[in-house]
Amino acid sequence: MGLGHTVRGFVRLGHRDQFRLVAAWSLLGFCRLLILLLPFRVVRRLLGEHQSRAPDQAPAPAPLDPVHRARAERIGLVVTLAAQHTPWKSECYPQALAARGFLTARRIPHRVCFGVRRDGSALVAHAWVQAGDITVTGGTEKVFTEVGSFSWSPRVGRRG
Repeated sequence: MGLGHTVRGFVRLGHRDQFRLVAAWSLLGFCRLLILLLPFRVVRRLLGEHQSRAPDQAPAPAPLDPVHRARAERIGLVVTLAAQHTPWKSECYPQALAARGFLTARRIPHRVCFGVRRDGSALVAHAWVQAGDITVTGGTEKVFTEVGSFSWSPRVGRRG
């Protein structure tokens, strides 16, 4: 897909979707910068409340009302689309951070999850975000073993 095709597609979007894509693109850049400049122990403070329970012992996610569900799905689509058009690496981790920022701004409860899997002799890491029963970003979490998660809820969250 050439640049001309991408620009024409962007121009055809409505103003709201253009704004959403530009915001997601910018937030992905900011998140990538955070990842490059700050150690994880600093970034983890931005992720929410650490879940110390094993993933199989964690309580089931609270269901989302239809409005929050639609917003969470839209956030996932916009972040994923914007990530496909960045000149920097916008893999699962910056996408998870960006989605987390948008979900928090919309006061939608969510979890940022980290997992690993074996690929031959190597360990492969992955990050994804869940809101209710949907995966907002990082949709391949089923093949990864969750090793940690951070949750945020407007009821429990101290700061966005």
